[in-house]
Amino acid sequence: MATLAPDQPIGPERFYREMSPQLAARLRQMWSARGHDLDKLWGECIRGLPGFRPLPMTERPETDSRAHDRLCLFDQALIWTMALHQAAGAGMKIDGLLLGRDQLCALHILSGRVVETVAALRLLVLSELAVPSLQLVRSVSEDVDMLLALLLRRKLAQQFVACRSAEEANDFWRRHIAGGRAFRLVAEKLYSIGLDHSDQSEYGRWRREVLTLLGSAVHSSPLGQGNRLRDAAWPANPVARDCLEFVTHRLHELCAWAHLIDIGLEEDLTLISSVAGDEARLLVFAAGSRDILLDQMRWAVTAGQASGGQGREAMPTGPGLFSGGQTLH
Repeated sequence: MATLAPDQPIGPERFYREMSPQLAARLRQMWSARGHDLDKLWGECIRGLPGFRPLPMTERPETDSRAHDRLCLFDQALIWTMALHQAAGAGMKIDGLLLGRDQLCALHILSGRVVETVAALRLLVLSELAVPSLQLVRSVSEDVDMLLALLLRRKLAQQFVACRSAEEANDFWRRHIAGGRAFRLVAEKLYSIGLDHSDQSEYGRWRREVLTLLGSAVHSSPLGQGNRLRDAAWPANPVARDCLEFVTHRLHELCAWAHLIDIGLEEDLTLISSVAGDEARLLVFAAGSRDILLDQMRWAVTAGQASGGQGREAMPTGPGLFSGGQTLH
């Protein structure tokens, strides 16, 4: 396997060798139009990940670019999450923000956890370890729900950051997060602005199916998933591909919903970026990347529909594991 020197310049197009030219051009256009340096931020964030390595070489180019497209969009969502984490940390030192300090503290803690989990998931997928990948996918999804709930409820964020022991943290989880409580809180807010993501909606049914499947990966069972998941390496393994796609979708939802629910995040990120110091490039990206992420969300949905998905609006639509086209049995 080829190696890359740490100081060797490399653009994302060289890394995702089989990425579709249309997506590559769109990325460049969206980033440059907003004054962001794609190569520098990608290098600092993605190449700086623990265990970073070039993608495995293939004997012949893939006829389908979707695997590399998905990994690229996954990495883009990870960059945004890293930027959000840095912004939350910087915001805790600034007075006069719309979000409370406890909310910013919760955002900093949880976004840091998401960054670490997503980075670990990335390494597992590229290492052909699909079963533990599914387990981390569930963790990311729960953290996204929890993060949105804490941004919505200041007193809930205060209780979260006040936890001082494992027992207190577990009690907080049982009372406010477990059993879908956090997501129901978010769904109620989304419903008030015209988005029906309730348990009875199509989205709600799809979500339950996905979480049930992810739960089956966490708990041992005699269904033989392990052999099924080891049938092929990334990018041929559909489970590995769908792990990336679902996490990308959940991070896209985090970006979209955090701006839709009118909590003052956009205004706060703009103010934080205006007083940025050494982290200026990443903080400026946090403040000005919403439209980039939303465009990528639309791209993923359109690509899923073109590949034969079921056409659900604003959710993964490819023919893979999480949209009904694959099973673990």
